[in-house]
Amino acid sequence: MRTILAAMAMSLAVTMSAQAQTKELVVAAFGGAYTDALKKNIATFEQENDAKVTFIPASGADGLAKAMAKEVDVIHADLAWAYRGEAQGAFEKLDPAVVTNLDKLYPKARFSNYGVITNFGQYGLAYNPEDVNPAPTSWADLWKPDYEGAVTTAGFDAANVELLVLMAKLNGGSEENIDPGFAKMAELGKHITVFYNQHAQLLDLFRNQEVVMARWVRGRVHWANEQGVALKFAVPSEGAIGLVSTVHVVKDRPNTELAMKFVNYLLSETSQKTYASDLGYTPARSGLDLAGVDVPYGEEVVNSLLISDWKKIVPQMDAWKERWEKEVVAR
Repeated sequence: MRTILAAMAMSLAVTMSAQAQTKELVVAAFGGAYTDALKKNIATFEQENDAKVTFIPASGADGLAKAMAKEVDVIHADLAWAYRGEAQGAFEKLDPAVVTNLDKLYPKARFSNYGVITNFGQYGLAYNPEDVNPAPTSWADLWKPDYEGAVTTAGFDAANVELLVLMAKLNGGSEENIDPGFAKMAELGKHITVFYNQHAQLLDLFRNQEVVMARWVRGRVHWANEQGVALKFAVPSEGAIGLVSTVHVVKDRPNTELAMKFVNYLLSETSQKTYASDLGYTPARSGLDLAGVDVPYGEEVVNSLLISDWKKIVPQMDAWKERWEKEVVAR
């Protein structure tokens, strides 16, 4: 009897010790397919680090609010919220001794000591080839009178900020002189009946032939084709606007080293290939074998993406958003 009790006690002690060692890592990430891709190989990371990773959907202002409240260990963002978080002291500096995959990234992905870009996407022109012929070759095609009322773009998101800055630069302005950009975007606003706010909404606009051309991301055009809506994708001569996803370790959380290891996991060959195969995004890591995966890849692709100086943009974002609603949307 004593032997049985001793064995039971030892088993309970081992179980309690294992439970005590297992750490929970809370990761704020873009929901849906993006989180599904992150989860695909997460079991290996959990086993290697005796950890449990819990994903919660959050992005933009919500993600940064959770980081500032110390509710999460890791957050995903875009450059606008990445620089806001950095300015507010929300993130830890990445430790190269732990995040050993940093030196495998394209230089453009290492935009800060407080975060990295994990993957890139291309915003270009999605169009219905039956209605848009010849195929579009420039961002300026959105402004063509032939398509008035049948083009669209999203609201005040990161990609439209990039388009706004591009229009400024093409007309004598810059991030610091944005007026020429607003003048051009106000002209475009007159051609737009509906500014879309969800991918499914834009898909329906194309399906119902309310829209024949739109600013959209490459991977979503492939998705639209799978949904039975025949679209094509064009990279404008001025360049594709860069879609980027960033990742950051939240400051003053108890699992800082584990969070660093998670960032390193996202930059591993396995995870980086998953961004390409499951999401259609260009990996931020160089030297991958992506045979059989139809995504643009390589340093030339990454360097060709239009990505503005967000350090200059972020302090002006709130004022720009107010102008956007008044000058571009309200018209």
